[in-house]
Amino acid sequence: MACPQIITGEQFLTRTLAHVDCQAEIIGSYGYVALGQPGSLASTLVAGLLTLFIAFFGIRLLLGPPPGARDVVYDVLKIGIVLTLAFSWPAFRTVIYDVTLKGPAEIASVIQNTSPSGGTGNLVERLQQADSQIVALIETGTGRQTGRFLNESEPGNTFAGTALQDDSAFGTARLLFLSSVIGTLALLRIGAGLLLALAPVVAGLYFFNQSRGIFAGWLKGLVLTIAGSIGATIVLSVQLAIIEPWLVDALRVRAFGYATPSTPIELFAIMLAFAVVHFAMIWFLAKVVFHRGWLTLPDMPRWRPAEIVSQPLVAAPVDRAPAQIVRAEQVSNTIERSLRREETATSERVLRRSDTRTASSRETVVYGQGPERLGSSYRRPAPRISRAAQRRDDTP
Repeated sequence: MACPQIITGEQFLTRTLAHVDCQAEIIGSYGYVALGQPGSLASTLVAGLLTLFIAFFGIRLLLGPPPGARDVVYDVLKIGIVLTLAFSWPAFRTVIYDVTLKGPAEIASVIQNTSPSGGTGNLVERLQQADSQIVALIETGTGRQTGRFLNESEPGNTFAGTALQDDSAFGTARLLFLSSVIGTLALLRIGAGLLLALAPVVAGLYFFNQSRGIFAGWLKGLVLTIAGSIGATIVLSVQLAIIEPWLVDALRVRAFGYATPSTPIELFAIMLAFAVVHFAMIWFLAKVVFHRGWLTLPDMPRWRPAEIVSQPLVAAPVDRAPAQIVRAEQVSNTIERSLRREETATSERVLRRSDTRTASSRETVVYGQGPERLGSSYRRPAPRISRAAQRRDDTP
C-alpha cells in the first residue's frame, strides 16, 4: 500500500494529513497481521501464556479448592477474548480497528453538524483552504511598506500595530498553524496505529493478574486516542470558525487598497493560542482516561427531623445496654481470681499446720510485744533429744 507523496506548494497540508492517516492504517493493519500470523514471536508468546494459564487451572483443580461455576465461565470467556484479540483479524477490525481509526471522524462530524458555526465541507479541505489564504495574505502583506493609505492618514511606519515585524509575525503564525495541526493529528493517529499493531502481544497479558495492568493501560491508550481525535477535531473546527471569516475580511480589505497593520499580530495570537489549546486538550483527556477509581466525597452528617426539634430540659431515662467488657478488663479479672485462689490455698495450709501443733509447742504472745519475727513460727522451743537418750532416761 503506497501512501501519497508530500510535495511543496499547494495541497501541502492535505497531502501531509493524508500521508499520516495512511501510515497509521498501515502500521495498525499490517503490523497486526505480521505479529498475529502463525509462527511469529507474538503467536508463540500468546500460545505459551495460554499453556501456562491452562496448567495453573489444572493444578488448582488438583490441589486447591475447586473453582465455582462463575470462575469457570469467567476463565472460558477470558480465553475467548484473548484468542479473538490476538488471532481473529475480521473480528478485531470490526470491533476495535474501525472504531479507533474511523469512529472519531464520524462522531466529530455529528457534533459539528449540530453546531450552527460548524461550517460545511470536509475538515481537511477547510484546513487547506485556510492555509492557502494565509499564504495569500503573506504575499499581499499589510500595505505598510508599499505606501498604502490607512483611512485618511498618511502612509508610513506610524501605524505599525505590533513590536514584531510583519514578515516574522506572518511566518511564525503559519508555522504554528501547520505544526499544531500536523503534530496533534500525527501524535494521535500514529499512536493509535502502534497500539493496534501491538494487540497480539498485549492480548496474552490479560490471562494473569500480575500482567493485567499492562493490558488495562493498552486499552486506556486506545480510548485516549479515540477521545483525543474527537477533541482535536472539535478544536480545529472552532479554530476554523474563527480564522475563516477573519482571513476573508483581511483579504477583502487589502483588495480594496487599504493597509491592515494589525493583521500580523492578530493572526500570530490566534495561532499561538490554539497551538496551546491542542496539546492542553490532549493532556486534559489523558487525565480523564487514566484516572483511577471513582471520585468519592466524605460523608456529611445527616440531621433527622427528630433531632432538630428542641428537647425538654429533663429527659426521660434511657435504657442503656450493658457495657461491653474489653479485653484488658477480662485479663485483670482473670488475674484477680487467680490471686484469690492462691490466698485461699495459703490460708488453708496455715490452718492445717496450726491444728497439728501440740500444746507445748505453742507460744504465747506477750501483751505489748509486736508481731513475731519472720521465721519464728518454725523455731524449735525445746532442746532436741535423741532416741538413745530418751531410752536411757526411761530405763529405771
